[in-house]
Amino acid sequence: MPAKMNHYDAAIRVCVDQVEEGRFSGRMVSRRFTAPIPFTDVGNLLLRVEEVLNHQNFPQAFERPRTFVPQSAANLPVAADLNSGMSREEVEAASGAVDTFLLYIITRRNTTWQGFLEWTDGSPRQEFASALEFLKLVGGRLFQTH
Repeated sequence: MPAKMNHYDAAIRVCVDQVEEGRFSGRMVSRRFTAPIPFTDVGNLLLRVEEVLNHQNFPQAFERPRTFVPQSAANLPVAADLNSGMSREEVEAASGAVDTFLLYIITRRNTTWQGFLEWTDGSPRQEFASALEFLKLVGGRLFQTH
């Protein structure tokens, strides 16, 4: 990815379309993608985000596993740069049927994510120091209200 990418332009908008039986599903949109990326549950969401981060190397992982097989984005619609991804307007217009939040991953130290999320309803920004904390924040809100 070009050096001009910053964490705010690289945010991932998560549109939650369905919450039932302790699971949520929906789609992700971002200027980092050429098309929305669907996810079927929280595990699928985590794996797809991690694939995108690894493919684009932003933010760069603190540690990299050794492999003899080239990394791929598993046919995900990942943009070469922000100019070839979804438009800012298209990303901002996306909204989930249940809820929507912006995911900002600032660093990937200690083999996990650090960053914050912002709910589009104006709720205060929530910071997380690991993927587990991220899951607790999202799950706590989605399963408490639905």
